[in-house]
Amino acid sequence: MILALSGQEDLACEWMHREMGEFLEEFFTSLPVHLQRTLERRIENLRPRWANGTSQIVARMLAK
Repeated sequence: MILALSGQEDLACEWMHREMGEFLEEFFTSLPVHLQRTLERRIENLRPRWANGTSQIVARMLAK
């Protein structure tokens, strides 16, 4: 749904019924809980501009 809402409907349809879709569903479901638990009070310090770089780091970590 996030892909579709962000204008990437084709990619959303491609990944929907694959393991990547399952991965993203679980990832986005568990992410808020883990961010809150890990960052606690520092969560207010997160900046939107860091999102792109963070997503690149996560992708590289998964590739390894």
